[in-house]
Amino acid sequence: MKIKQPIDYLFIGLGASNCLLILELEKKGLLDQKKIVIIEPHQKNKKDKTYCFWATHDEASQIIDSCFIDQSWSHVILNGKVQNLSPLSYYHVSSLTLYQNTLRIISEHQGIVLQNTVSIHESLESVWVEHIEYKPKYIFDCRPPKTEPLQKHEYFINQSFIGWQIETEFDTFDTNSFTMMDFSVPQDNATQFVYVLPFSSTSALVEVTRFGKEIMQRSEGDHLLKKYLQKMGSYHITDVEIGCIPMTNAKLPFENNPMVRNMGSRAGHVKPSTGYAFRSMAIDAQKIADQIKSGIDTITPSDYQRRKNRFAFYDRLLLHILSRTPHIGKPIFERLFDSIKATNILKFLDERTSIQDEIKIFYSLQWKPFLNAAFYDIMSIDRIKKSVLIPFFITLLFLIFNGLGIGYLSNTTLFLGLLILGIPHGAVDHILENNQFNEKIRLSFIVSYLGQSSIIIIVWLISPVVALLFFLAYSIYHFAQADFTEWKITSKYTWLWGTLFFLGILLGHPQELSEILNDLSISSFTQKSGIISESLWIEIAYIALGTCLTLGVVHQIWGMCVVSFSLLLAIQLPLLQAFGIYFIFQHSLLGWNHIRQHFKVTSLELWKKAAIYSVGAYGLFLGMWFVIGDNWGSYIGTFFIFLSAISFPHIIKMDTFYAYFRQKKRPSD
Repeated sequence: MKIKQPIDYLFIGLGASNCLLILELEKKGLLDQKKIVIIEPHQKNKKDKTYCFWATHDEASQIIDSCFIDQSWSHVILNGKVQNLSPLSYYHVSSLTLYQNTLRIISEHQGIVLQNTVSIHESLESVWVEHIEYKPKYIFDCRPPKTEPLQKHEYFINQSFIGWQIETEFDTFDTNSFTMMDFSVPQDNATQFVYVLPFSSTSALVEVTRFGKEIMQRSEGDHLLKKYLQKMGSYHITDVEIGCIPMTNAKLPFENNPMVRNMGSRAGHVKPSTGYAFRSMAIDAQKIADQIKSGIDTITPSDYQRRKNRFAFYDRLLLHILSRTPHIGKPIFERLFDSIKATNILKFLDERTSIQDEIKIFYSLQWKPFLNAAFYDIMSIDRIKKSVLIPFFITLLFLIFNGLGIGYLSNTTLFLGLLILGIPHGAVDHILENNQFNEKIRLSFIVSYLGQSSIIIIVWLISPVVALLFFLAYSIYHFAQADFTEWKITSKYTWLWGTLFFLGILLGHPQELSEILNDLSISSFTQKSGIISESLWIEIAYIALGTCLTLGVVHQIWGMCVVSFSLLLAIQLPLLQAFGIYFIFQHSLLGWNHIRQHFKVTSLELWKKAAIYSVGAYGLFLGMWFVIGDNWGSYIGTFFIFLSAISFPHIIKMDTFYAYFRQKKRPSD
């Protein structure tokens, strides 16, 4: 006879993350009168792991009760030099202490520990043990994750270690200092070092660790430890610790069941570049307990599980280096420890540094391996849509044309791009009016369009300065809106991105910009010498676009990186060409594709829909050419005003369109 047994908590695995959660639930009174089941096939009756973390005294007391901390150190030895960690200390927690206290709590609350083979339903909705089916309210799964086959930019190396706890005959160790990474051991085509954690003047854990694809075998670790301990005289081994921690940025399995919460390494709490996890697991346990106490049924996933910040990028760079060129690991870490204070390194590893701090750290390191890794990471085609490479390659092409004295090919390319893409992308505003592809052109639409354009012309007549600032403002918003829609990011940095790249394009060509301002009856800015170049304005342009590139790298917006780099190169081109490349082959191409995707039509169908307005624009352009002839320079101001006038209603229509686009955009797009 099958029995269904409802329970409150199911813990799959009794690793550190689930132990910490059980301790936290007990502390908050959330285990009282609760039915608990733990699935753990291994006996948890011996020390099999060493957990360490660094924190201030107050932080440590918040992370875990002091009774669990059996040792702490106020100083660290790096590259043979002793450094004071104040206000931090390095804390040690024995896995056995953690297990014993957790099992005691489980016993006090009549929890069931299942060590026999159990059948876990694939959806984790229930667990069968013989004839009993347990139906939990909450499931906490800390099984090691199974990573899918690695994709590009995903790396997997092992942090394998062999540790001996030893007793020496004489006083040998400084109990105030621990050795974090001693690289004075053979590297064996990996990155290898020794930890020394002294528990008394005659007792310490001495552990050799390997960062590498191959797991360190027991015989290899024993050999390295014997050689390392020769200088310490007579000793005997009291305990042995063997383990392996995955160091990877591979995608982690997400919770498919709202009752399930991934824990520990399964939730991304093992920092990919170091293997440290205890602190983040402890904080995660506190958050989960607070959520349960508030009465919610579904525990939100860990932030680390979907970690995509700049520190994830840094971790990826180091994993790239350690997996492809492991022999570089030792000189990188040794230079880091020689150049940067230990407290600043630990702050960086805790992901609590500012960008300014991080620049100092990376400046102290070998540039070449990190630049190579960053270039590979940013430029790989699977992380960048091919379309974003078009303006980059066209910029390179124009530089070549102009350098060879055939700049007319650059202008011809721009002219054709304007006819084929630039004008048509703004000639379908009538179908955006009511979000209907088969919408016919109405008289009211034409009147509204001309009325909005007239407003801009009137503003130009009243105050050219106000009109120019207004034109720049709505252009910045519109261009950045299209870019951010393509890159699938929020509008947090929209104005910043738009302002910076406009500054880069315009101030990168101060002489041409001054001429345009004069034609608009606006005072041009005076030319000023820069600090390292002839023009201060060009230096500001480089700073603006360099900031754009930095934002792209830090936030892993790879399209932004490529566009920023293209604009940096385009400073060497004339202003018309630099702006034309961005306007036609970045902005217009994105807008065109967004409209085409939204209405699920082909480019040919969209061109047909744009034909009437496109032909009208071509006719107007040719008429102006016939009247003006070769005297375009005298009418550049008039053309600029005309452009700003027809852009205004287009931007209004596109803003409405992007609201539809965000709501109805297909997942495959």
